[in-house]
Amino acid sequence: MDRLQSMRVFAKVVELGSFARAAQQLEMSNAVVTRYVADLESHLGTRLLNRTTRSLSLTDAGETYLQRCAQILEDVEEAESIVTARSQSLSGTLRLVAPVMFGLHLLPHTLERFHQRYPDVVFDVQLSDRVIDIVEEGRDVGVVLSDLGLGSHLVARPLISAEIILCASPGYLREHPPLRTAHDLSNHRAIAMRIPTAEHEWTLSGPEGEVTVPIRPGLLCSNAELAHQAALANMGIAMLSSYLARPNIEAGRLMHILPQYQLPRRDVSVVYPSRKFLPTKVRAFIDFLLDEGKQRAGENLVKLASQ
Repeated sequence: MDRLQSMRVFAKVVELGSFARAAQQLEMSNAVVTRYVADLESHLGTRLLNRTTRSLSLTDAGETYLQRCAQILEDVEEAESIVTARSQSLSGTLRLVAPVMFGLHLLPHTLERFHQRYPDVVFDVQLSDRVIDIVEEGRDVGVVLSDLGLGSHLVARPLISAEIILCASPGYLREHPPLRTAHDLSNHRAIAMRIPTAEHEWTLSGPEGEVTVPIRPGLLCSNAELAHQAALANMGIAMLSSYLARPNIEAGRLMHILPQYQLPRRDVSVVYPSRKFLPTKVRAFIDFLLDEGKQRAGENLVKLASQ
């Protein structure tokens, strides 16, 4: 038995003084309305209404129960109104998780533009390069690296596809053998990401087709920003997102090496728990992120990172 619905039906029957009129207003059959009230009386073990062919009246128990029902139904309606208003409001806290590199270099500009449009939204941002279940950790939205797994219980929308390039500092390159082909990477110290596909070998596509070369990691990273800073510190050759590396390349602090080779791109997605009943602020931010991704794809992301 749906206790709350039974209360609503009982209250409506009393308000209108008729099972038939209550059924019409509630868009139910007379039999269904009668059954709701009968089930409620059966559950309570007492009669709530005195019925005659011409009138209805409350029993003493019915009078007491109606007063409590009215308060309960009013409280439920108020709670629903509060939640509905909040879910439809572009205000309050939005809980976001994003990769460290994305969060440090791209996210602040995106949040500022969103804040200009919706100033009452407050962001609670968690940065992490590990796999996070956003539902378990109470996050509304996640920006995630697609190759780390998205979770079958989440909705995923492609955001950007990041170009990956090989970089090293001029200081490192001066002290080590020249690099002419991908095979020369085996003679160098690598700064490798801690993912199964890149820890001990790198796969590149170049003039001779696809090439997989073994590497000698001098540093294993689970964080792209650490790899970036290690490359700047002359620690070796790193695979970096072009929009992360480009400002330092233009400033002469890093060099793009073996540009005739391409590495697999890293796709970034927006994930969230469900398409249904998304709070308005969450849906607005997801749409905003996707629009930003479309507008700033490719080289435009470089300009964003260097602003």
